[in-house]
Amino acid sequence: MLRSSSRKYVCWRCLSQTTKPAERALRKVALSSLPAASYALAGTTATATATATATASAFSRPSARCYSSSASPAEDSKASKDSASDLTRQSASNDDLLSPPPSGQPFRSIRDRLRIWEELNPDYITPIPDNENIPGSTMNSLTGSRTESAFKLELPGANDEAQQQNDLDSADLVDLGLAGQALQAGDLVEVGATGWRMRLLAICLGSFSGHNHFYTSTGKWFTSRDFRSGFVVKTFIKDPAELQPIIAALPSYTGDDIVLDELQELKAGPSRDVASSLIHKMYKFQTEARLVHQTYVERLSNAASRLSGPEKLMTIQEIADALLPHTLKRNKGSFSPEVLYAVYSVVYNDDIGFRALNRAARHQEAYLFSVNSTAVQSNIIRTEELLRNFYEVLGNSTKKISRASAADAIAFRDFILQARKVVDESRSLRPWSPHGLGTYKQHAADANSPQTPVGWSKVGTIVLDFMQYWSATNGFPPASRYHWVGGAILRAIGRYHGVLFSRGTGWAFLQEVGRLPPWDIPARYALRLPGIEHSKLSGLNLPLAEELKLPFELPPDQLKEIRQDFARSTVYCIDSANTLDVDDGISLEPVGDGKYWVHIHVADPASSIKPDHPFAERAALRGQSSYLAGFNEAMFNHEKIRDAFSLGANKPSLTFSAHVDEAGNLLDYKITPGVLRDVLYITPEDVDSVCGVSGQTENVPSTVLEVGAQPTGPPPRRMAKPGDLSRAQRTELQTLHRIAEGFRKARVAKGAVPSYPSRPRAYVSLDNVEAMSNMGDAIRCKGDPYIRVAYESPSGSQLVAQLMVLAGEVAARWCSERNIPIPYRIQLSSPDSMDELMKFSQEVVYPQLAEGKRISPEDSHKLRMLVGGFDMATKPRPLFSMGVDAYAKVTSPLRRYADLLAHWQIEAALLEEHRSGSTGSTTPSSTPPKLPFTAQALNEKILPFLKVRERYGKLIDNIDGNNTWIIQAVLRAWKGGEGADQLPKTFKLSVAFVAPQRYITGTLNYFDLWARMEVDDMGGVMRIADVRAGDVLEVELSDINVYDRTIRVKLLGKAAAA
Repeated sequence: MLRSSSRKYVCWRCLSQTTKPAERALRKVALSSLPAASYALAGTTATATATATATASAFSRPSARCYSSSASPAEDSKASKDSASDLTRQSASNDDLLSPPPSGQPFRSIRDRLRIWEELNPDYITPIPDNENIPGSTMNSLTGSRTESAFKLELPGANDEAQQQNDLDSADLVDLGLAGQALQAGDLVEVGATGWRMRLLAICLGSFSGHNHFYTSTGKWFTSRDFRSGFVVKTFIKDPAELQPIIAALPSYTGDDIVLDELQELKAGPSRDVASSLIHKMYKFQTEARLVHQTYVERLSNAASRLSGPEKLMTIQEIADALLPHTLKRNKGSFSPEVLYAVYSVVYNDDIGFRALNRAARHQEAYLFSVNSTAVQSNIIRTEELLRNFYEVLGNSTKKISRASAADAIAFRDFILQARKVVDESRSLRPWSPHGLGTYKQHAADANSPQTPVGWSKVGTIVLDFMQYWSATNGFPPASRYHWVGGAILRAIGRYHGVLFSRGTGWAFLQEVGRLPPWDIPARYALRLPGIEHSKLSGLNLPLAEELKLPFELPPDQLKEIRQDFARSTVYCIDSANTLDVDDGISLEPVGDGKYWVHIHVADPASSIKPDHPFAERAALRGQSSYLAGFNEAMFNHEKIRDAFSLGANKPSLTFSAHVDEAGNLLDYKITPGVLRDVLYITPEDVDSVCGVSGQTENVPSTVLEVGAQPTGPPPRRMAKPGDLSRAQRTELQTLHRIAEGFRKARVAKGAVPSYPSRPRAYVSLDNVEAMSNMGDAIRCKGDPYIRVAYESPSGSQLVAQLMVLAGEVAARWCSERNIPIPYRIQLSSPDSMDELMKFSQEVVYPQLAEGKRISPEDSHKLRMLVGGFDMATKPRPLFSMGVDAYAKVTSPLRRYADLLAHWQIEAALLEEHRSGSTGSTTPSSTPPKLPFTAQALNEKILPFLKVRERYGKLIDNIDGNNTWIIQAVLRAWKGGEGADQLPKTFKLSVAFVAPQRYITGTLNYFDLWARMEVDDMGGVMRIADVRAGDVLEVELSDINVYDRTIRVKLLGKAAAA
């Protein structure tokens, strides 16, 4: 590398292009169909004046963090309209610069070439990538400094903060926290830094003032408020006394991020002498793991090929079983942590064969892995080969060029020319900007210009498949070397100027070439799990789901002979008018003395659809219905299943019955197969009206944002109104409300969360969107989605919510006393922390919720630490957050696979009890025979994958997907002019986290959106060192990125006190 005194670094390989005559002749043949200056194809612009820039930038291998030219978006728009023929123009001076000198003329030195290049490119500056650890971004992992002294623990990003905040905002009990089970002092963990290949071992010293403290194998002390680790060895240090000298030497126990960060910058912390025993044990552990790796290096190095085939989910234990001899297992039939860490280290760093599910909770203290299919692995290798051949042919490489390489270069060149044309046509319908794709240009002069049907060549399909894996699936970790491939493709496309050649730009490219709809949600692909292919046009009702192509033959009802007829009961199905899968209803049976049987009737598909039925197998892959706005996908995506099992007159049910009083006491319980006769559909709001409950909206923010034309929508199904009810029916609903309120109070007294804050929710309609026909392989749409963002109201939720919990409690108790393994929902909090959890919840957290406030980040973090997360297990445990001793989800078998699985187990037991004439309750120590699933099968083969499918489904529906729609609406109001009057000019940022000298994150007073402020955004108004968590700052929008779901703000000043 050489550096001019006034310019950035430029690689000499970019400028020295000496080739042999025979090789030049071969290139001439290979690129004969492209006019003279074909080298410009690899450039970053399509204009004649930038050809030299294009030539120089194209011939160096792009680094992991690729930048485009410094052209503005306006220049980009102009460049995008240039025809492909403009690429053939090249200056003679450039030809002289890049060609060997004629015979007899002196050869220019590299310095002379640099000077000439600078004269030809006065405005071309490629910034040197920085080494800052920006959570979630692609990092400069090739040229940046990588020393242990510069190592910084991986920090949570704004999206991680939003994910964890929402984890405590509902009673759904799907753990969305980063780490899963809370760490304890003495646990061994692997730690990393965003974008680094460097991974270190560390021992958790405990949690102090809300921060975990660690000591690494390199003798360095770290702290972290929220911690992410893919590998943990529990109780690695078994004697707590061994940690005491290190804990005593900690420089601070404060919870102040600023102080802790400064201490770590000063390399404070316990000395290596004090922690020598910990360092020795970590060194021994790592040495043994490396010995396993060295011994079985051939097996481990070929892990991806050994496990090749269709894509699949695997635990680290399953991968070790497949790769290593079973003689390595210990007496209990399991691999040692050292062996598992050796396997984990290999597959975690295999960018082609494996993807670590780092947003899923650990299973047996290690990440689950998605094993890429053989086709995906081959695609990555082939795409990189295409790119290398293309750039070698165009770059005058001294390496001999084969005819196969030349053919690759020609095929890739043809794809680039076609892609440019498709992108340009797309921009006649929708503009592009660094924020993302714009809205449909309905009234623009070129909006009705003809669109050419698109058909991609074999090479084009290969490249687009790679781009989708890179940018949509987010298939490579931040430090992967394969980011250069995606960046190089975007560089060759030459249509994205003034932005990073990042995954976000790749996402925009896929939308512009019609691979994805212009409003699609990245999380649908990034969080896609093996076995599921999302419909790209879901919501437009165009493609047929796979289930609809299968012949529908409903098997016989296995419980027909033992069903109870509930003809004398009115069953109240309380849900919105738009609900299609009606899977629960409630009825009341008075028994005198102020006591009642409350029957919770649940849809019963399990009685006919068995676990090995094709519909059930597809339901297992989905895990649950997806209710992501605009992309609803049912778990059972067949209308005939809905017609057969959605609750209604003469439909079967599995009924969970509780003998109760109005004080919230559960006196007895039973489970009965039933058939319903009198079914009444009513909304929660109308139930509130009948019960005299005022709407719980006083603490719900009234902020609303609407963009797009309001849809007409299909008419909702017919619902009963309060005036349609008889006196007896009104009395029953009022009694049910009193019973539900009694249970709510009893559970709150035992520690249950009294209420949950309202959350912003995006409602989306695609009614006004029209997919253009006859477009071949491209998706082109007229119109834009209607998006309405508002806070959800908890109105009417208590009656249904409390009685659904009652059904779950009945199911858990009934199964537990029979020793039936089902997916029980459990809480991971330590028994030692229960008293502290109760006190903190009732004195700090619950008063905030009662006032309708969202829990502060500090309190939320402490509560997560005390709660310890949620999980599924085959044995019940008390659930403090719900105030119950045992709980299982059973009320949505049409929408959740875990509920369906519980129904299969329960119904098998019911059939066995009917045959034997036993109630089952007198033999709690024995498992009823002939259950579909054993506890071992559930623990090893089903629950690990069911947990990750539920978790990822909730992330898509409630966190990532919902936030993406909200950010799309904000961007359309901010930059698109839709509903701009609804958007405030300035916002208040409540600071949640300060990364000293780097950035600030917090929530805006607008739909609780998370925002980020860099040091440069502070504009000298304040120093970042003066900002603390809890401060409220006045800011304005400076940037929105829909793909990354990030909002950047600019500081205006400190907000005035309210």
